[in-house]
Amino acid sequence: MLGINLLVRAGRSLLAGPVADAGWLPAGYYRHLVLEALEEDDFPGALNYLKWTDAPLLAQLLILRVRLLAKEHQEQRETLRSLLSNGLPEERREKCRALLEKQERALELLTEYEGRALRSIQKKT
Repeated sequence: MLGINLLVRAGRSLLAGPVADAGWLPAGYYRHLVLEALEEDDFPGALNYLKWTDAPLLAQLLILRVRLLAKEHQEQRETLRSLLSNGLPEERREKCRALLEKQERALELLTEYEGRALRSIQKKT
């Protein structure tokens, strides 16, 4: 009996990824995966599984999380810009520029994620 259980568990773990990515499982399973991805701030993963759910509320939750995170990044970007406008030594100025570039890239990604979530809501309505 123990051998069969191990075999079943191994089969589930090996097939879980490909089967889940194919969209063959019930919508409730994908809702769980979306919530799990949101908990880990894995927005691409949440968007991937969101297409197989029929829950626009999850998309709205994702949009809210993305907007809150984008607001934090915008505040950090403004802080970095104000630091750059003050007379900083060249070494710190370079670090601030590098951080500013990362903040801008993060904002671009978050805007893309928000757009994808909005489109998923529009497709379902």
